[in-house]
Amino acid sequence: MIILRKKINQNAVSAVIGVIIMVAITVAMAAVAYAYFTGMIGESKTETPVISFTPSATEKTIRVASADVNIQWSDINITATNATSHSNIVKLGIVSAGDIIDLINDQPLRGTVTVIFRHVPTNSLLGTYTIENV
Repeated sequence: MIILRKKINQNAVSAVIGVIIMVAITVAMAAVAYAYFTGMIGESKTETPVISFTPSATEKTIRVASADVNIQWSDINITATNATSHSNIVKLGIVSAGDIIDLINDQPLRGTVTVIFRHVPTNSLLGTYTIENV
């Protein structure tokens, strides 16, 4: 009578250790995904600056009331529009409180003029102001 015995591979990893390794890999992948999606790794995101404006209907101006530090006017798109046309207003330097956009001298449009301020790097709207009888 011949007895056949199965040869057992004793070099294999046990099922418990395999499950522990798989859980550790899953936790590591979740941590990397969390760090990426919350902005901890990858590109740094540009934040929209905080700039407040005060329009004056009598003086036909828009004054910067307050602004974050080191914001460049070149990063701000200023568009003036009326019923028939539009124009861009160009300012240079750093945005600071007290800066004035003079609607009579800084742009050619007349009538009811709407001025739109947009932060170019983030494409965020900073403000929209309408002044009549420019």
